[in-house]
Amino acid sequence: MKLTATNIKYFSIILIGVSLAYLVNQVEGAISPLFMSMVLGLILVNAGGWNKKGKAAATFAARKCLRLGVVLLGFQISIDKFSEVGPQGLIAVVIIVAGVFTGLRFVAKRAGLSDSLSTLIAGGFAICGATAIAAISSTRKGEERDVSYAVALVALCGTLSVFVIPLLAQVFSLSDATAGAWIGAAVHDVGQVIATASIMGPDALDSAVIVKLTRVVLLIPLILFLSMSNSSEDGSKKSLRTATPTFVIGFVICALLVNALSLPETVVNGGKELSKIFLSIGLFGMGLGVRWASIKALGAKPLVVGLGAWVACGAFALGVIQVVGL
Repeated sequence: MKLTATNIKYFSIILIGVSLAYLVNQVEGAISPLFMSMVLGLILVNAGGWNKKGKAAATFAARKCLRLGVVLLGFQISIDKFSEVGPQGLIAVVIIVAGVFTGLRFVAKRAGLSDSLSTLIAGGFAICGATAIAAISSTRKGEERDVSYAVALVALCGTLSVFVIPLLAQVFSLSDATAGAWIGAAVHDVGQVIATASIMGPDALDSAVIVKLTRVVLLIPLILFLSMSNSSEDGSKKSLRTATPTFVIGFVICALLVNALSLPETVVNGGKELSKIFLSIGLFGMGLGVRWASIKALGAKPLVVGLGAWVACGAFALGVIQVVGL
C-alpha cells in the first residue's frame, strides 16, 4: 500500500473501527474484538460508508496485517501449559481436536457447504474460534464471505456456550475440574472460555485455561497440515518447506523462540495483544469486502450445520473427557 493521503485516511478509519471493537470487548469480555471488528467492517461497507478509494487500505489490512497477526500468534503458544495438562489430558485434547475438525469438515461438505467454508468452520470449532479462522483463511484461497460467515457462526455458538454449559454442568453434577476441562475443550474463543469458566469458580477456570491453551498449541500442526493439503490440490508434489507460506513459518519460529527464551511476562503479553490487534485489523478489512447479498446467498444451511455441530461437538468433547478421566 502506497503512503498516499487517501490510503492513510481510509486505513485510519479501519484503526478507529478496531478501537471501537476493543471498546465493546472492554464492556463485555465475552465478545471477541476479532468478531466485533469484522462485524463493524460489514456494517460500514453495507451502510455505504466505504468506497472504491479505500480498496488499497482494505486489501492491505486483510492481507498484510492479517498475516502479521498470524506470525505474532506464536506469542500465544505456551509449551508450559501444554505440558501441564498431563498425558491423559493431552490425549483427550488431541482426540477432541482431531475428531471435531475431521468429523465436522466431512459432515459440512456432505451437507453441501463449500470446501472453504467447511474447513473454516471446522477449524474454528476445533481450535480457537475467530483466531483459528483468521489463521486458516490466510493460507487458503477462499471467499471473504466464507470467513465472515464462519466467524459469525463460531461467535454465536461460543456465546450460547457461556449460558448453556455451566447450567448443564450442574445438571450432570460435574466437578469443577471436569466442567472446566469441558469448557476448555468445547468453547471456541479464549475470552468466552474465561467468561464461561468464571461462572463455575476458580478451579474450573484453571482447568479450562490449561485445556484451552493446549488446543491453541495444536493450531501449529493444523496449519502445516492444511498448507501441505493445499499444495497437493493441483497434483504437484512439494516439500513441507515449499508448501508452507513464509508467514506460517514465521508463526512457528515465533512460537519456538517465545518458548525457548525466558522473555518477561510483559513482553509475552504485549506480543499476544499485538497479535489480536493485527488479526482484528485483518478481519475488519475482510468485512469491508463482503456484501450482505453474498452472505444471504449462502442460505440457512451453514447456520443449521453450525448449530448442529455445536451440540454434537460439545457432547463429543464431554464424552472424551469423561472416558479419559479428567
